[in-house]
Amino acid sequence: MNMEEHFINKTYFQTLVDESSLKYPVKALGTSYYHEQMNEGDDLSSIRFAQGEVYYHHKDMEAAIYKWGNVKGDHSPWAKKNIGDAYYDLGWLKEAEKTYTSIQTDSTTLSVEVALQLLALYSEQNQQDKALKYIEKALTINPDYPNVTDIARTFYEDRQDWSKAVDLAAKEAVRTESLNWFIILNEYVENGRTLDLSPTYFEKILLSLYEVNKQQFSIMVKSLWHSYQEGPSSLAWLKTMNDIFNRVNVSSEDDWKIIAQLHYDSYLQLMSGQYFISDLKTVLPGLVRNWLNLTTGPATLFPATASLAWDEFFPNTLDEGTLQKAERMIIHRAPSNEKTREMTDLLDTILIWAEVNEVSIEPKQSWLLSQIRQFNKKFLLIRGLDGKSSHSVMNVLLGEDLLTNDELTTFIQPGADRAEMNEISETGMHPVADMNELNKDAVVELSWPTSLLRDLNGTIIHAKSTKEAKLDSQNIADGILYVVEGGKSISDREYDHLKKWKERNKQTPVHFVINEMDREIQGAGLDRVLLELFPSAKQFIISSRSDGRKLQEFILAHFSFHPMKAEQLQPAKLLYLIRSSLTYLLQQRVTKEHDYKEDVSFNDEVRNKLKGLINHLEDSKSEKSTELMKSYQSLKEEMKKKVWDDIPPLLRATSEELDEESDFRKIHAELNEKMNRKIDNYLSGDLIPSFQAGLKAWLLSSRTEMSETQQYLNEMSDAFNKMYGDARMNLQCDFQVLEDWKRDLTRMINRAEVKDINIMNRLNPSQILLKSAGKLLGNMQSNKQVLYQQYQKYIKNDSFDHVAHDLIEQFFIEFDMFEKALKSDIIMAFDEPLDQVREFIDEAESEIVTAKEKLEVMKENPDSFYDPLKVFEVRYLQYEMMDEVSEKHTIKEY
Repeated sequence: MNMEEHFINKTYFQTLVDESSLKYPVKALGTSYYHEQMNEGDDLSSIRFAQGEVYYHHKDMEAAIYKWGNVKGDHSPWAKKNIGDAYYDLGWLKEAEKTYTSIQTDSTTLSVEVALQLLALYSEQNQQDKALKYIEKALTINPDYPNVTDIARTFYEDRQDWSKAVDLAAKEAVRTESLNWFIILNEYVENGRTLDLSPTYFEKILLSLYEVNKQQFSIMVKSLWHSYQEGPSSLAWLKTMNDIFNRVNVSSEDDWKIIAQLHYDSYLQLMSGQYFISDLKTVLPGLVRNWLNLTTGPATLFPATASLAWDEFFPNTLDEGTLQKAERMIIHRAPSNEKTREMTDLLDTILIWAEVNEVSIEPKQSWLLSQIRQFNKKFLLIRGLDGKSSHSVMNVLLGEDLLTNDELTTFIQPGADRAEMNEISETGMHPVADMNELNKDAVVELSWPTSLLRDLNGTIIHAKSTKEAKLDSQNIADGILYVVEGGKSISDREYDHLKKWKERNKQTPVHFVINEMDREIQGAGLDRVLLELFPSAKQFIISSRSDGRKLQEFILAHFSFHPMKAEQLQPAKLLYLIRSSLTYLLQQRVTKEHDYKEDVSFNDEVRNKLKGLINHLEDSKSEKSTELMKSYQSLKEEMKKKVWDDIPPLLRATSEELDEESDFRKIHAELNEKMNRKIDNYLSGDLIPSFQAGLKAWLLSSRTEMSETQQYLNEMSDAFNKMYGDARMNLQCDFQVLEDWKRDLTRMINRAEVKDINIMNRLNPSQILLKSAGKLLGNMQSNKQVLYQQYQKYIKNDSFDHVAHDLIEQFFIEFDMFEKALKSDIIMAFDEPLDQVREFIDEAESEIVTAKEKLEVMKENPDSFYDPLKVFEVRYLQYEMMDEVSEKHTIKEY
């Protein structure tokens, strides 16, 4: 144990006493102190230092502090540290902190010890920032100091300060090249503690790890790869890995399967249509180069073809050495099931991209995709060469005159108990009763009950000449039966087409049916050029309709559809579907741009017409409101005038009902009663029937007016629906308002009541005088003549305006209120169609904005459409190369 270790453990006293005195060090040190003092020696500080240690171990902190406090010279810094330890043990943390921070020393060991003590002190006080300061100070002074890095790591992890924990592990891994620190760092990566770090942060670390342990290098690369792969730094990570592999020597003796698989996964991700070509050019050449170097055996076919396909589209981005190596590597054969899976994945990727980018795949193509994706389903194509008829042969085969021409493409499915027929159109699948009703370009799915289809275990496709057909059924067929006219030669054009097809589809079995049913002279064989082009082809001569069974036997004998053969043909079918899908999508760019422009033009036209409709409806609403209110007001005022005209004469006529024998003391009450009864009879017998008839006529006129508006709305709805192409618009006025009016008016008329009006008992002078005279003179016979004449004169000469006014006020009060609500009712009747039209305007404007935005995106960033398709073309070419390599390794030609 060296001296600093004694200082750390407080065992310095053991160096001053002999072994025999260690049991009682206090006595031994006291004796030494006494002798040294008596001899006036200079070594008292050493003894005091040792005495302090002994007192410390015996928990006599006061004595220890006293002894250490008197230490001078070289031991003084350590003595101060020990005093701080004593204060710390006593719980006097402020005194301990003050003592520790006052220490000045050049000793790295003491400096680290003091820093660690302050770390413990501040941690206990939960002063994390100060604790952090001293752990970093300890690391700076001497990272090799025992346990200091472990203490720091624990401190960082407890605080969940993952940035510093990762940085510590990274620095220590590179500095010490200790595998343990690399493993710790990898744990941080796997737990997501490094997501915020730039991939370049790990470049130096991985280069160091590569030299230390290649197996752990692969493990950490895998962890980092998965960490960055789905995030925003994925491309930066791939660039970093490219740089790393450019700086190391990859040995084929090492196992690189993990990293090779990671390159494979990233290649598929990069080539999924998510990135621009400009971004891919920065990483993909390096990726495929390293991938090729990391791969061995048959698996090299994939990176080799990826390199060559990329170079075809983007020459001079890969170095010549990589391309030469790729060309050498493609002699290896990839398993066909892997190849088929990769092609299927590409097809799925294309379809997903098309859906996300709102580029619809033609329904016929989609249906065909769904058929071919059923890998257990096999297809036999029967068609005529050079456009010659083959439907007659098909009818013989099926045993019924079902097909009438060669224009339709018909998929005849097995396994049906009864015949079913569906057309595959642009809108989906629809049942069909008669083939003659279909367009010539239609695709038909026919379920037909026949033993041939069950025995064949496949689907028969009957299609027209390929050059004239939109759907090239030859490219999806597992076998082809060509129908040729006996004694006829094929055209040069058809021959060239067959020759090119044969070069791409060497594994597809081809045989011939020679149709001589309509020939007078039979026996001509197959055209020589066809025999030379298909030397393995068999031929069957059909001379009459009775040869149907033999033709079935011929088909079953030569189109067995063995699973191995079908598996070899599947890639060619998938390649055709991929190629045709890409061709279709490329055409859709122009189509989409045209569609967006049409959307803008169409919706702009619709919007303008809808605004015109809004203006017309607003005018109509104002006009109808004015007309209906005016007619109602006219009717009501007419009825009021009638009251003004009818009531005064009616009441004056009451004068004829007086006689001289009347009791003039009560005559005013009797007259009041008679006059009110006259008014009641007038209301029920004259005014109300007249008003009812007028209101009925007004309601009928209102309905007519509203019906005219509704007829106009119906015409507009039909016109706009023709523009839209569907019945989305149905503008309806609210006719419920008419029913409400009818109900309210009927209720008001039926409950119309007028309280008795005070006619003859008012406080005007004439009536007061007459009533007074009647009471005073009414019993005298001689005065009755005078009273009679005065009453009769008064009644005949009174205007009775106040009566007419009171009557009108009472009777028409509800009808006046009805008039006030009339305008709002009419407006409400128009609200619903107006709101609907405004919604259509908003929809049209939204469609215009959306279409213009998409057009702007297409104009400003055409790469967003073309780059993904270019990437898919590269992958298509790669799989085409893989398929060609596989064909070269196929021994037997079918």
